[in-house]
Amino acid sequence: MFKTQVFELARYLGVPDVICDKPPTADLIEGQTDEGDFGITYALADEILVLLMRGYQRDQVMAFGYSERDVDLVMRKVSGTHWKRKLPTVAMTSVTSINEYYLRPVDFRGGV
Repeated sequence: MFKTQVFELARYLGVPDVICDKPPTADLIEGQTDEGDFGITYALADEILVLLMRGYQRDQVMAFGYSERDVDLVMRKVSGTHWKRKLPTVAMTSVTSINEYYLRPVDFRGGV
């Protein structure tokens, strides 16, 4: 989900305003916000990201009126965080490791 979708879902589910209205932050430094560190609002970043995810190229996204700076910023963030979207390496300690060799009954789809 995109950040703005998470915010909308929280409001829909009735998450208190005190939580929904608090700017996202790591709370490491007083006054620091995620959007301030990012350099762009989540709303604007999500608009650009949606277009990129739909397959639009950089120049096409800018043709929609987004600045080169903002498009490049979003593209750099996506590129620089690709590792966060990959599962970790698993150390195999036996041949019964779940999801590697061992099939649980609910995973087994074959016949006898």
